Amino acid sequence: MQRNLRVVSLSGLDGGDESDPCAGVPILRELGLRRGTLIADTYRIVRPLGAGGMGVVTLAHDEPLDRDVAIKFVRPELFEHQNLRELFCIEARAMARVSHPNVLAVHAFGEHFGTPFFVMEYVDGPTAEQWLERRAGPADIDEVLRILEQACRGVEAIHAASTVHRDLKPSNLLIDSSLRVAVSDLGVARILAGTGGTDPTCIVGSAAYMAPEAALGDDSKPELATRRDVYALGCIAYELLAGRPPFIAPTDMGLMAKHLFELPPPISSLRPDLPPGYDDVLLRALEKDPHKRWRSVTALRGALERAHSGEESPARILIADDDGDWSTLLHDALAPRFPDAQIDVVSDGEQAIAAFERNPYSVVLVDLQMPEIDGMKLTAHLRSLDASDHTPIIVMTAAGGPGEWRRLAQIGADAFLVKPVAFEDVAMQIHRTMKSRHRRA
Repeated sequence: MQRNLRVVSLSGLDGGDESDPCAGVPILRELGLRRGTLIADTYRIVRPLGAGGMGVVTLAHDEPLDRDVAIKFVRPELFEHQNLRELFCIEARAMARVSHPNVLAVHAFGEHFGTPFFVMEYVDGPTAEQWLERRAGPADIDEVLRILEQACRGVEAIHAASTVHRDLKPSNLLIDSSLRVAVSDLGVARILAGTGGTDPTCIVGSAAYMAPEAALGDDSKPELATRRDVYALGCIAYELLAGRPPFIAPTDMGLMAKHLFELPPPISSLRPDLPPGYDDVLLRALEKDPHKRWRSVTALRGALERAHSGEESPARILIADDDGDWSTLLHDALAPRFPDAQIDVVSDGEQAIAAFERNPYSVVLVDLQMPEIDGMKLTAHLRSLDASDHTPIIVMTAAGGPGEWRRLAQIGADAFLVKPVAFEDVAMQIHRTMKSRHRRA
């Protein structure tokens, strides 16, 4: 049976006038909130900060403690939607579960004449979206990595509290004057350990940063739930580095279709000055299949750090060999040596070509003697693809010698190993050829 789906998106807006900035915001007028209104005998309203799909946020002054705070009120028109009102309460509980310098702190929760609100830490600075808009040119890579590293740590803390954010985007990352980042707006967060949740007929999140499974309304599996946040962080990283999101479309439905069916341009095509490892890191973060993404935000953060430092470590490894026993042994040997890498195994050259053309790999391990398309033909075909410029091809065989290696080197193979080979030598060759291939490319 077809469901009627609603997309809940939190977007900001500004309003106000000089005499009373609150008067220019319809939501605040409906709530009867003006500059100077005292909330809970403690917080005096100063001015609006923004409004979104769930509510309105105002700057207020905590008079007993003499500090500025931010207060979020639910939108009046949502009162009739009990599930969305519950979302507002879930946000307060979700944020209160986390105590971390990179997650916005919650101070209090209450009601003002029947309108729920919660009081948060006030961050005096732009969102990551505003920070990027103010750049005259490409954002500084070091600064972007500093923002991303903190955003990842904040989301890691949210996940450690058994909560998934589900609406990560640049406008939900607040940046203060010292470049400290605070993750905010858990308005559509889901507490995995609790019984609460969102309406199953409601697609939640923002279309420009929504994982494919979320767009399909199929992100309920607890073991994969956090990977929609990995996907969103991949979109954010892409946008901060490239100056534009991975997908662009005029409508939300168009955006979600691109997330479902299209691959983003490699970020190196938009930002050639980036170290080569970023392509692999971000393409894996933006995998359509959540099983193939970075297994955690921690793994994504580590991969970004390695790409930034120039450390050569593969994100995706392809093994093409018709000997199933050897392929299994090689896969099981490489997995602990490259714990963050996705390792795929195919049994012939045709499957290898199809897999590489769908999504390029960091390194390809090829058996020389395969039926139909052997290692020689496979190497030649892969080298004809522009996407293989940064990909080392390592050929392995139980037979062969200098003649084969000379021909393989001429068509673009990077190394030749004779079986049986020590798995440590394979790992060492992967590191070595990645470094030399990237340098040549």
